[in-house]
Amino acid sequence: MNENYEDIVRVIKEASPGTIQNELEKYHPSDVAETFDALSEDDQMHLLITLNHHLLADIFAHLKPKRVVKLLSKMDTSKASRVIGTMESDDATDVLKAVHSQKRGEYLNVLDDDTRVELQKLIHYKEETAGSIMTTDYIVLEKDMDVKVAMKTLIGNAESTEGIQRLFVLDDNNFLEGVIELKKLIQARSPKNIESLMVTDVITVKADDDIEDVARTMQNYGIYLMPVVNDKNQLQGVITMDDAADVLDMETDEDYARFASISKEETINRSVWKSALHRLPWLMLLLGIGLIVGAIMSTFEETIEQVTVLVFFLPLIMDMGGNTGTQSLAVTVRGISRQHYIDKQSRKRHIIKEFRVGIINGIGIGILAFFTSGIFLSIMSGFEFIEATHPPFLVGLAIGLSVGAALIITTVFGAIVPLTLHRLNFDPAVASGPFITTMNDVLGLLIYFIIAGAIILWLPDVLAGIGG
Repeated sequence: MNENYEDIVRVIKEASPGTIQNELEKYHPSDVAETFDALSEDDQMHLLITLNHHLLADIFAHLKPKRVVKLLSKMDTSKASRVIGTMESDDATDVLKAVHSQKRGEYLNVLDDDTRVELQKLIHYKEETAGSIMTTDYIVLEKDMDVKVAMKTLIGNAESTEGIQRLFVLDDNNFLEGVIELKKLIQARSPKNIESLMVTDVITVKADDDIEDVARTMQNYGIYLMPVVNDKNQLQGVITMDDAADVLDMETDEDYARFASISKEETINRSVWKSALHRLPWLMLLLGIGLIVGAIMSTFEETIEQVTVLVFFLPLIMDMGGNTGTQSLAVTVRGISRQHYIDKQSRKRHIIKEFRVGIINGIGIGILAFFTSGIFLSIMSGFEFIEATHPPFLVGLAIGLSVGAALIITTVFGAIVPLTLHRLNFDPAVASGPFITTMNDVLGLLIYFIIAGAIILWLPDVLAGIGG
């Protein structure tokens, strides 16, 4: 909860109807919005009736659209429509998309013609596209304007506009001719017109472009207001940096959900049954893969019977392989999301780099595993805690080589799998978390038993044959 939570609740419960509006305006709308869910039904209704549509619009902008729809349903249609009409166009569009079509029509019919036409246009853009998050609130200048006139236009429209960091120069047909940054306009002095200050080489996006690509472009180029144009270069709207940041946060949440192999809709408020059902398919898949581990164990049953101490070090092999594979995967998925591996050469460099990292870590951890396991087995057999059927450092050599090889292979595996999936147009994050850990367990076991069997069981016989 925010630091003003208790003060806001106190105002809501104790302030008189005549003062509650002024009192709540002292706090940021986001703080008031966070308080809404903790209020009783009566307190919520009290606010919906008492607060004017301007403050409610500011508060609702910080709530989830579905939550706003529920609150609007408790209000009369006229006031609810005024709230929607006062919200920023992109926020209002999100709310209207979440409203039932019949109720949506009732809200739109109360709005003025210009607002209704604008919102009806925005509603029809597909989700996950630039058009779905753009706003039509921006400041327009003409290229023959003097900077003094442009400043008056800015001041006159700034209060009702979501972003003023960039001003857009359009002609009579709404064609985008250029942009001018706010700082540049403020620094300019009359007599000087906008055409001499504006930048004509403008980065733009189309309404049907993917929102994550747009957000990445804005992040990479530091664009606070991204113009959205049609095929004729006519300005359709702009995307603000805060909306782009929300998109990136959303994508991060989705990637995290996939890393854990859960649904992206998983929340603390989801019911027990829904949470279980969303996780169940992945668990069933991992169960199937886990059976492979059992099959490997049974295949090397003879080796385990002859060298039972190998079982003692199984968790070490499996954990180390899983850890390094997940580390490599995380680095690779992050690079993919930031478009670092867009060509064959960059992908090749990344795989080679991870291979080298795997070699360094494999050699270092392998040597450490060799000495520690050898010393450990020597001490344990010396105190007769375990039966030394084979020389301790021979077993240690098998463990050290197995750990080293497992680290190298799983590190490369963690890089190759997401890159391959990405090339096949699958989301690379689906190969993460429990999935790749389980696969690395399979690889680790194979490496361990093959190397251990070769060194502990076959190597002494080979050396004895050579010596004989």
